[in-house]
Amino acid sequence: MIIHALIGSLKLSLKLIFIIVPLMIAYEFLENSKLFKKILEFLYIFIKPLGFSKQASVSMLTGIFLGITYGSGILIAQSEKKKLENIDIILTAVFLSMCHAVIEDTLVFVAIGGNGFYMLGTRIVIAFIVTYLFYSYLKKKLYKT
Repeated sequence: MIIHALIGSLKLSLKLIFIIVPLMIAYEFLENSKLFKKILEFLYIFIKPLGFSKQASVSMLTGIFLGITYGSGILIAQSEKKKLENIDIILTAVFLSMCHAVIEDTLVFVAIGGNGFYMLGTRIVIAFIVTYLFYSYLKKKLYKT
């Protein structure tokens, strides 16, 4: 049983390495492109009211479209480089826990008969509401008068 658990853990670790390392390399190349910056500026319009900084839009964009593993990989890399505030890290984790891999997940459920518009819309709206409420709570706790 212990050997089975160790082998399973090793396999998962290798999968994560093979996912996160190429993503980090791609991110380093894309980080300075004009198109990437324009996309992030556009996304920032929507996430600013939730308390995010501009830099948080990178991990948000990645997580929303590619999945929580990819988004968390970028989040870890950015936090190690001290590019994110603690609140950005927390809010990104809250948002992406509810709304990640929206294209892939939606297409899977559409393939089995679900309504993609309702599923996608519901996920995004709930993620925005919960993240905003969480941000409001944190703001009150952090900036008590």
